[in-house]
Amino acid sequence: MTAQTVQQGDLVTVIGLEVHVQLETDTKIFCGCATEQTDEPNENVCPVCLGLPGALPVLNEAAVEAAVKIGKAIDADIPEETRFHRKNYYYPDLPKNFQITQYDEPICADGELEVSVEGERRTVAIERAHLEEDPGSLQHVGGGGGIDSAEYTLVDYNRAGTPLMEIVTAPDFRSPAEVRAFLAELEEVLEYLGVFDAERDGSLRIDANLSIIPEEEIDGDDTDEIGMDALEAANRTEVKNISSHKGAEKALAYEETRQKNAIQRGRAVEQETRHWDESRGITVSMRSKEEEKDYRYFEEADLPPLRVSGWKDEIAIPELPSARRERFQEEYGLSEEAASKLTSTKQVADFYEDVAGEFDPDLAATWVADNLLGELNYRDMEITDIAGRLEEVSRLVELVAEDEITAKNARETVLRSMLDDGAAPDEIVEQEGLGKTGEDEVQQAVVEAIDENPDAVDDYESGDDGAINFLVGQVMQKTGGSADPGDVNQLLRAELE
Repeated sequence: MTAQTVQQGDLVTVIGLEVHVQLETDTKIFCGCATEQTDEPNENVCPVCLGLPGALPVLNEAAVEAAVKIGKAIDADIPEETRFHRKNYYYPDLPKNFQITQYDEPICADGELEVSVEGERRTVAIERAHLEEDPGSLQHVGGGGGIDSAEYTLVDYNRAGTPLMEIVTAPDFRSPAEVRAFLAELEEVLEYLGVFDAERDGSLRIDANLSIIPEEEIDGDDTDEIGMDALEAANRTEVKNISSHKGAEKALAYEETRQKNAIQRGRAVEQETRHWDESRGITVSMRSKEEEKDYRYFEEADLPPLRVSGWKDEIAIPELPSARRERFQEEYGLSEEAASKLTSTKQVADFYEDVAGEFDPDLAATWVADNLLGELNYRDMEITDIAGRLEEVSRLVELVAEDEITAKNARETVLRSMLDDGAAPDEIVEQEGLGKTGEDEVQQAVVEAIDENPDAVDDYESGDDGAINFLVGQVMQKTGGSADPGDVNQLLRAELE
């Protein structure tokens, strides 16, 4: 991370993340139960994911393949052999009273991810990323509906056993905004890899450790390079129940302010685990912070060591978002902003390249990044919602490129009707009579507009250039909006010379 200027006496925020990513597999990590979400609680369960006596786990190959892809994407070391362990703790959503996870031999270690924060590229160190099983889910009912105020809690084990990848960063973040930028970049990478579904409820969950360290306790002037002594001396809180980029920024901003206020008032910051109550916008205390020794890790006896030597070399990953953004700028001459929009998801980037391969790249960028994504965003839709209709959007771009309809009509009438009513572009053009008017008809409309509006003509000839816009509007009205406004402007000026 790049060093920041901190005034004497400032309090430095230090944040590290544990990001839990549900891997997109058909079945759970240690059994054959489906991972698809269902409205019926405790439907996708079996003796293995319910932790019943005598049930033995069998490792899901697809989960391992997804983990290797993530490791390659974050440039991590992937060992030839890794192991699973049991992490012991009691909680109602953990039916075995232990979680099968990885401890000191994770499948990925010493990785990194480069992110952009306020236009500056920074590298975040990733200490480890390991496979584990997801616990079940809790539903707090009655009262205030929160973990600290509900009348009772229900447990649904449908989620128990869903494969998770826990990605643990170094304490490299100095602000909640940096955390949000990192999570956005990470989610893009995971989506490109095809191992993650952002639309799935609970697919990304964040635990964040936050400490506030007085600057005078930091050795040297670089607040980005904080020694272990300072980190270990500072009490930290772990904030749980964060499920989005925006939520992470809000939760950590609240916790940062809470801790700074406590320190400035001479109060101690308790080392504890806190729950992010999104509805109230606050963190609430859950329990004292566990230490590593509290979990009593020991080797999982029912699973042999996992060896990925040889096989990991056969697992390929696609071009990642950052590399694709750079290529779009170089190959298509796009701005950094346009390239970022067009690589926001793999589906968007793939579609742009399809359109840019047929038409002018700038025209394709305007239609995909601005027009299509803008209209989809207005309707709270994603490009995946119209995956089966992208050929129709390409046809609309073709109509504009071949000058068969105006860009204005294509954007404001045809595209919106396509999204709202489901009609095809050619059908809408025919129904609305949007085909471009012939040159003779436009010229005739120009002459009529000039004859019918002498006051506007006088204003224009007196130096009021804005009067031409009124005349353009009259011509567009006469042609039913099918003429090109730019062409009409030029014809009017030529006629009035």
